[in-house]
Amino acid sequence: MALLRQRGTPENQLQGLRVVLPRTPDRAAGMAAELLRRGASSSVMPLIDFERTDKPAELDEALTLLARHRVDWLVITSITTVRALKACALDRGTSLAALVGDTKVAAVGTPSAKALEAEGLSVDLVPPGSMDAVGLVEAWPLPPEGASRSTERMMVLLPQADIAAPTVFEGLMAKGWQVLPVTAYRTVDYPARPELRLTAALEIASRERADGLEVITAADFRSRALDGGIDAVILTSPSVTRRLAGLLDPWPAGLALIAIGNSSARQAAELGLEVAATAAEPTPSGIADALAQTLERQPTETEGTP
Repeated sequence: MALLRQRGTPENQLQGLRVVLPRTPDRAAGMAAELLRRGASSSVMPLIDFERTDKPAELDEALTLLARHRVDWLVITSITTVRALKACALDRGTSLAALVGDTKVAAVGTPSAKALEAEGLSVDLVPPGSMDAVGLVEAWPLPPEGASRSTERMMVLLPQADIAAPTVFEGLMAKGWQVLPVTAYRTVDYPARPELRLTAALEIASRERADGLEVITAADFRSRALDGGIDAVILTSPSVTRRLAGLLDPWPAGLALIAIGNSSARQAAELGLEVAATAAEPTPSGIADALAQTLERQPTETEGTP
């Protein structure tokens, strides 16, 4: 079944759309709420989960440098990184804001920035254009005048996923900064092992309720997609995109793939998946806008009818 070609006010422009969010309910709450506000219904299908790093000593050493004010910049590339660092701060008996102190903080996009601000941190840099690794590198400043790689003011701490692309690391190094990449968490198939799962609750998450969201399995997804019971799927990350690609072959022509950002869109293209739209911002409203734009590009049900 193709996307419903409904047009109207922002409150009903997505009326009747059935959207799958490949996230756990707690991480999908904000997106589901925005889609519901615009008339769409959502189901969640967890495909990936997150565990603590298998290299805790390396992360602990890096955070000790941070706590001792030996780091000039801290780079946050995802909300999951915020969760992982908060867990480490709690292990140390402190808050994330106290751990970071007056270190400058950069966030790859507004969702990560809002998560940091909710934890009491100030964010000094968010890329104004493309909210991804490429955009962050483009917006990154040159080193302070007269600085050299041997000075502390050249230090950038880059905590990230075990499967993170080298884009930020290589880009900042090319600009002349000393970058310390460290694994903050591991991306695993859902569900994570209970004893290793990241469970630190973020302040921003407590403001979004996930009550009542339908959780479906990969088998449910296949059945509904083939029967025309799903109109759109949100590609929430490159790793999710890779897992989604193996669920259907071929993908139904009427099932729209909406990428949350350029990195997910690029991954889809590499896998031979056609993306209907890419959100201008990796936010709930950005995703809903991308869906709406997809509908607007389609003819109405009566157009072309004799």
